Amino acid sequence: MPSSSSTLAKPEVAISTLLASPTPPAESAPDCRLLRVALQDGIDVLVWQGELRQPISMNIRDDWGRVHFCCALQGRSRFSIDAGSSETEHVLSAGTGCISYTPDCSGRAMHSGQIESVTVSIRPDLVRELAPELDAALERKLDSGRCCAPCRCDAEMRATAQSLSHALQDRHRCAHGRAGRPSMWLLGQSLALASLVIEAHGDAAPHAWPLPAAERQKLLRARDLLLADLSRAPTIAMLAKETGLSVLKLKRGFRRLFDHSVYGLFQQERMHEARRRLSSADTPVMTVAADMGYANASHFTAAFQKQFGVNPSAFKQRR
Repeated sequence: MPSSSSTLAKPEVAISTLLASPTPPAESAPDCRLLRVALQDGIDVLVWQGELRQPISMNIRDDWGRVHFCCALQGRSRFSIDAGSSETEHVLSAGTGCISYTPDCSGRAMHSGQIESVTVSIRPDLVRELAPELDAALERKLDSGRCCAPCRCDAEMRATAQSLSHALQDRHRCAHGRAGRPSMWLLGQSLALASLVIEAHGDAAPHAWPLPAAERQKLLRARDLLLADLSRAPTIAMLAKETGLSVLKLKRGFRRLFDHSVYGLFQQERMHEARRRLSSADTPVMTVAADMGYANASHFTAAFQKQFGVNPSAFKQRR
């Protein structure tokens, strides 16, 4: 849950106040709720969700001092950190992640639409104990105490965040919080999500020869078009025409920006979406296969096993 910024007329809300109640103060965030599970001393997982009829804003003070690993599943948020003489504004929209660490900072958060995000909050000393291999760039950002490092969510990160969101919502619906996933599962998935966000931050590091901004934007659009319908991939020629890139630049750009071939990225995202559907519902394997564009179930089974090392029926039985 990234802390956010400003010093406007609205009263300031401390993170500890938000954590004290599943429903934030009505004047600050109507129609929202914050679900929280304390997994062990220094590690919590939180789901922030709501359906906002109109945009809302809050002045926030970070009195918690945690490192937050966030994945936004729905909606769009803007937040800014008060850096003394200036403010730096950041945008967190669906399909993006963020690592933030802003102890004792004030800021402003603005949310709109249907929002849902999952955050794993870890005490700084535990982050360094659990992830001693943090890259130097991220270490410097954390040491500054004004860290806000965005990254892109891939299918695995989204699936992990969604499974945590569903698990916390199940707990919330149960009067005593005893049903659903056990605490050990929640801890394992939460650490996995934090690890994926750290990994995505490393993958987002600039290349030695950065792509021109215009070409990068075209490649991002090509990726969005490619993944718009996971049951059927567009042809490379169609993507090239839609984005104004040559076929060669498209292929090379995907390798460079996404570390995958065009169809390699499509297949990875398709299989992760299939796994998410098999994990979160009672949908038969055959239905998932058809939804993912497979007319032949054996082809789907082979692709799933190649990606995850287990066939989909066996995977579903483990859930």
